[in-house]
Amino acid sequence: MPRVLLVDGDARFRSQARATLGSIEGIDVDETATLDDADASVVAAAPDVVVLGPSLDYGSCLAFAERIPGRGCLARVVVVQNAVTLDAVREAMRRGVHDVVPLDGSWAEVAAAVREAASAGRRAEEQAAAVPPRAAVFTVFSTKGGVGKSVIACNLGVSLASIGLSTILVDLDLMFGDAAIMLDLKPERTVYDAVQSFDRLDGELLRAYLTKHSSGLEVLLAPVRPEDAEVVTASRVGTLLDMLARICEVIVIDTAASFDDVVLSAIDRSDEVLAVATLDVASIKNTRVSLQKLAQLGYGGGLASLVLNRADSKVWLDVGEVEKSLPAPIVARIPSDRLVPRSVNRGAPVVLDAPRSAVARALTDLAKHVADRVRTRS
Repeated sequence: MPRVLLVDGDARFRSQARATLGSIEGIDVDETATLDDADASVVAAAPDVVVLGPSLDYGSCLAFAERIPGRGCLARVVVVQNAVTLDAVREAMRRGVHDVVPLDGSWAEVAAAVREAASAGRRAEEQAAAVPPRAAVFTVFSTKGGVGKSVIACNLGVSLASIGLSTILVDLDLMFGDAAIMLDLKPERTVYDAVQSFDRLDGELLRAYLTKHSSGLEVLLAPVRPEDAEVVTASRVGTLLDMLARICEVIVIDTAASFDDVVLSAIDRSDEVLAVATLDVASIKNTRVSLQKLAQLGYGGGLASLVLNRADSKVWLDVGEVEKSLPAPIVARIPSDRLVPRSVNRGAPVVLDAPRSAVARALTDLAKHVADRVRTRS
């Protein structure tokens, strides 16, 4: 039986909404007056749909919708407003609201929105139960730019696909992702386009938004325009990753050089976080602080491993001392090589362009480490 939580400070609205929704067969209705109380009810009762009434502040309603995924609840949020504008609807969709409907006096549209939201949630639960996630997820991570994170992610994805693992690379550097350039792919469809069709997506439909590389790697590319990144919220990224996890064996995620909700959504689903650092004091300090922050957020317990890039640089730093200073084991040491910028400029991953080079062998060894984790996991 779908559970609906009504939230509004106006008792008359709650009474009318309860009467309308309660008349729909199979719907159980509860109510509360404030968003603070609703926060507690979402955790305790796990409703299927939350209806936010017109007396509530609109911005607070959108902030509430954004908090829902972090509460371990799959509730769809329907916002009811006295007047609805196109800009308001767009902003609400971007923030994770399922629907925004006008209170036009008939209540018919409100009832229809709640029924549709409940149905959408039920379909999502059925899909999740029918096909459990199976992909292993590896997030390539650094909060410092210029360390070679995207090069490593692209070459790792290509290497895994080349050894026969069904692999999807997700470019979550949403504003400035370079996977398309590094793999010489035309970004005809991106994560932005997938999000535009969010309400009708499932794993198989999502495949239409992936771009195929000659190695067999499939890629969900970053948006073409930086401003499109605003539409790709953390909650929707999480859902997309869950869908992708049902149609492949490995997901490799390239992240932005930041510590935002999108990155944390990826880390939350990761079997291993590959933290990339280079042999310079700023990068080592940044990596240490980032790993400590991850541990504080509950992502400890051996989740993170260290990938040391340009590990043969003559910079008077001892690799052994670096390893001692960081709270994670080194799983790959990738040497410097002029072949790397050449391969980037050509859009040809170095593991394919110069497979016998030292840098390609190191990246292939990293892929073997990941493949071993995948086999052990299964």
